[in-house]
Amino acid sequence: MSRGRTTFLVSVLFSLILGGVSGAGTSMYLLTSGIVEVESQESVNTTVGEVYTEESKIIAAYDKVSPAVISIIALQDLNSYYDEYFWGPLDYYYSYDESESEDNLQEVGGGTGFLITKDGMAITNRHVIEDTTLEYVAYTADGVQFDVEILEIDQSNDLAILQLKADEGTDAAGLVGSLPYVEFGDSDSVKVGQMVLAIGNAFAEYENTTTAGIISATGREIVASDMFGRNPSELVDLLQTDAAINPGNSGGPLVNLDGQVIGINTAVDSEAQGIGFAIPINDVAQIVDSYEQYGYIAYPYLGVMYVLVNEQANERLDLGVDYGAAIVGDPTTETSAVVEGSPADEAGLQAKDIILEVDGVKIDESNDLKDVILDYEIGDEVILKVWRDGEEIEVKVTLGQSKEEDFQ
Repeated sequence: MSRGRTTFLVSVLFSLILGGVSGAGTSMYLLTSGIVEVESQESVNTTVGEVYTEESKIIAAYDKVSPAVISIIALQDLNSYYDEYFWGPLDYYYSYDESESEDNLQEVGGGTGFLITKDGMAITNRHVIEDTTLEYVAYTADGVQFDVEILEIDQSNDLAILQLKADEGTDAAGLVGSLPYVEFGDSDSVKVGQMVLAIGNAFAEYENTTTAGIISATGREIVASDMFGRNPSELVDLLQTDAAINPGNSGGPLVNLDGQVIGINTAVDSEAQGIGFAIPINDVAQIVDSYEQYGYIAYPYLGVMYVLVNEQANERLDLGVDYGAAIVGDPTTETSAVVEGSPADEAGLQAKDIILEVDGVKIDESNDLKDVILDYEIGDEVILKVWRDGEEIEVKVTLGQSKEEDFQ
């Protein structure tokens, strides 16, 4: 399937879209033989009442969530930047006392996040804070500045967990413990067509900008990168929305009319109009729960190295099946097919086994084994349908836990 180029919101791309606005709930006036026929007053009142109700819900949702939205600002010491990229050749001949040079921190970008605890824990996108050469600060909706500590990064889901910090005795420090925070909704219950709001620090300049739209689709898969095509990342099971998402909105909340966060605004199709994507909040909740339980982001863990089987592989190797995940190692790196001591090892899985199903879910190119396993919790028992030596068998496995770098 052909896809348009999709980019993370990490650079400033200015655009101005002009369009007409149609009034909602306006009475219709029909001319017939010179007589003006007007809708019944009851119909008009009903229509206007519906408009006011919807408008009130939008306002209430914004009022509920916006105090917990933070603007994340990226700062760079331009003295260091010039030293590295411009003055280097001159430094060979001339010298100066660096101890007398004051920091020249300047804003060079920004994004959005939102608070999830009263103590200042917050969520944003990984790509908002991933540049280690920059410093980051956060501003609350009422303009109070906090330092930002990066607690944990989830590379595979483009998520980061932050902690707002402040020096003792400052106004910011006095707010820790009573900060506003958002309420999570249920992204699994989201329906196409339902109205949503996107809130964020648009263009890293217009904080708490709010746009409205609908859920356009669910379960989207994209390959996203920055505007230069760097650092591509595959993201799955995303919410698609036509609520305007601008550069700087990355990491901000996608909100339903109950004032609950149902997603994190993450990417936009740069060649389209009104096609943006958000990570479902249920995925975020799972990651936050993992961090709070283990002190790092842990994942349900099976412990196998595998390649997906397809029809072509079956024809070439006569595997006996044309789908599933074939458990194979990597002889070039001497990587074992089954990790010793892993749940897979304890359950008796072997090299050359082909995992056909997990709890009835067929493993194929649409349902990668890794993605299916990630839908479970650590400690869950799953039943695998396995193809071994020309016959199907069932294997019960209790999933373990692993850090992302150990995940297989």
